[in-house]
Amino acid sequence: MSAAFLLGAPKSMNRFSSLAVALIAVTFAAPTLAQTTPPAIGAAAPPADAKALVAGPKGPNDAPAIPKPTSDETNVNLSAGGLITTGNSKTLALTLNGQVDMRRGDNGFLIGVLGNYGESTIAPNPSAATAQNIQGKLRYDRFFVDRVAGFLLVTGRHDKFQGLSFRLNLDPGVKVVAYKDEVQSFWGEAGYDFQFDARNDAGRAAIPPSTTLLDSTRTDHSARAFVGYRRNFNSAVTFSTGLELLQSFVKTDLGDFDTRVNFDANVAAKLDFGFSLGVGFTARYDRLPIPGRERLDTSTVLSVIYSWNDAPKKVEEAKPCPECPACPPPPPPSPVVPETKPADPAPPTPPSPAATTPAATTPTSVEPKP
Repeated sequence: MSAAFLLGAPKSMNRFSSLAVALIAVTFAAPTLAQTTPPAIGAAAPPADAKALVAGPKGPNDAPAIPKPTSDETNVNLSAGGLITTGNSKTLALTLNGQVDMRRGDNGFLIGVLGNYGESTIAPNPSAATAQNIQGKLRYDRFFVDRVAGFLLVTGRHDKFQGLSFRLNLDPGVKVVAYKDEVQSFWGEAGYDFQFDARNDAGRAAIPPSTTLLDSTRTDHSARAFVGYRRNFNSAVTFSTGLELLQSFVKTDLGDFDTRVNFDANVAAKLDFGFSLGVGFTARYDRLPIPGRERLDTSTVLSVIYSWNDAPKKVEEAKPCPECPACPPPPPPSPVVPETKPADPAPPTPPSPAATTPAATTPTSVEPKP
């Protein structure tokens, strides 16, 4: 539409054209205004997410790491003892004992073997065996915490003079260390004992007045309790003891509810190079022994023991020096006298002009010679 046409158009037409132009301008400017218009007064951005004052761990990787104490250790103990007499009476007694005890993390293992042999006679009769037994044991401990563990103990025993071709004991239980430090320790065990006996001919002897032989096998079920104590009197002398109670709760061909008690005590004194001298005492009580046997057996053994341990030796920390007694306060310092410097020497006085002028010489008259 030309400018001439607009100028020549009626006023109503001009008003309509102006309104159309204004409407077109607003239409194209609206998107630009929408993009640049600031937020209204009073409007605010949404608040940031709230944070906990104390944040807990979000997963296993965020949990604090608690270092486990280093408890891996291996102990080896070997001992041997004997007795020999000759002459009118002859006696030979030998005992051997070996044990390996190790700890790996939360697991403990023990392997032990014990054997005894003895024979004696009175001359001129030939010697005859009086003791012949061997025993082996395996033990596994699983430590739930450092002082509480569950265990399984398996023991096998052969004893000719107890009428046993073989005796098997299975003992599961729980061990609790009540007290332990560098000097002494005290612990207890409780559990169940399963016992299976395979008897030899001596173990099947009839119980008078009956003439019927006993069964070739026997099974017993008992509750087991054990307490142990160990003390180090010093770095060279140790003492250990243990008491075990086995109370049957079934009937067998030997009687009802048998009771067995085992006790042992040992004292060891270190010599050198890992060797020790030991004295041990053992007592075994059985309320219902096989016919013709005593209820109580005891033995005392003097033996030489060799021990080995791979635990690192504890390094003793240097003890701090004792505090010095309080010293008296030092005397107050003496007053300082300021030093006086000697006066500078006066500069030499310059000589006067008269002194420096050479004296006038009087001319000497020379008399003429006649």
